[in-house]
Amino acid sequence: MATTDKRFKVPKMEGAIARSYAKQRASGQQPEQYRQQAARLTADLPPGSDILEVAPGPGYHAIELARLGRYHVTGLDISETFIGIACDNARAAGVEVDFRHGDAQRMPFADNSFDLIVCQAAFKNFEHPVTALDEMHRVLRPGGVAVIQDMSHDATPADIRREVATMNLPWLPRQWVRAALAVLRLRALSPQRFRDLAAASAFHGGEVAADGLGLEVRLRKD
Repeated sequence: MATTDKRFKVPKMEGAIARSYAKQRASGQQPEQYRQQAARLTADLPPGSDILEVAPGPGYHAIELARLGRYHVTGLDISETFIGIACDNARAAGVEVDFRHGDAQRMPFADNSFDLIVCQAAFKNFEHPVTALDEMHRVLRPGGVAVIQDMSHDATPADIRREVATMNLPWLPRQWVRAALAVLRLRALSPQRFRDLAAASAFHGGEVAADGLGLEVRLRKD
């Protein structure tokens, strides 16, 4: 089933746009948040497991997963600029991450390749969301889990202000980021929409939790 959500278009993340985004995502408290997320998401994951981050962007979270030293980490992104930035960041961090160029809706991986899939702040941009979920299901091993973290369509302006405040940006960039998040919220999915998409996918359902600006979806392959 290929379901298309016709929402607001977003700029293609290449060149200067991608480099600007990468700089913003490394500001303020975000690096520490990546470390905490990596530890939380792998708390019950056995050593030697294979992890895929879908749309890792500049690679900060994938790098923190690799820093744990217990897993094989792969990143798949459609932006060639992001792949270059992520590879440079991994080399600078002294960790090994297999960053690859490709489409989340047509993944270049064999069936049953990964134990954990993570997708942060990108799912709202996928043109065919159920196809992307089906691909995650295909490349997961039985018992594997996909965790999607993204903005919630139900987030409020106050939620956006609180999130931007954690980035410690100068005044003008802070206004730009707040405006960008307000636009992105319009194309973000509500918790109920995510439940509907999960039910329509090969996962046949999942757990959805919303908190302020964001939401988290957990999908398990039986």
